Amino acid sequence: FGQLFSDLPNPGLDVGVLALPINDDQLHSEHLFDEDFVLAVPHDHALGASSSTVDVEVLNGEHVLLLEEGHCLREQALAVCHLAGAAERSGFRATSLETLRQMVAAGVGITLLPELAVQPPVPTSASVSLRRFQEPVPRRQIAMFWRRTSVYEDLLPRVAAVIRAAAARLVGHPRAA
Repeated sequence: FGQLFSDLPNPGLDVGVLALPINDDQLHSEHLFDEDFVLAVPHDHALGASSSTVDVEVLNGEHVLLLEEGHCLREQALAVCHLAGAAERSGFRATSLETLRQMVAAGVGITLLPELAVQPPVPTSASVSLRRFQEPVPRRQIAMFWRRTSVYEDLLPRVAAVIRAAAARLVGHPRAA
């Protein structure tokens, strides 16, 4: 994150869409939507046979595949794991969401994926079963950020409103402006 917004004075980067929390007094934030996590398990896993929702407690005692250090998704997934009594699967860290998905398909373990990472145009896999969580569903907040001194300060809230409207059609938890 630090590198991303250290580049904001560069005319090539005026805005970022990132998961919260981001703490920087020089940035304005517009909350866009809440995004659920879904559980991805190998198709032959005990949890893969049903399509019903699961309680987050199913993670208790599990060893979950996570992204490598430095990814905000890693920290968010770790927070869910700690609440549910799960731990990271040691010795395996993915560099991308697609790598995580392939590791699950290969039967290496289970993982948490953000809802937008499992929707079209992302292809489905017969080797991976996706399970939604029961309430309270683990989720993350997505926001748009820009410099408080941006010359686009009048335009960017309208861009955020467009993204918010699109999100309302894609995720289950949009948030009004």
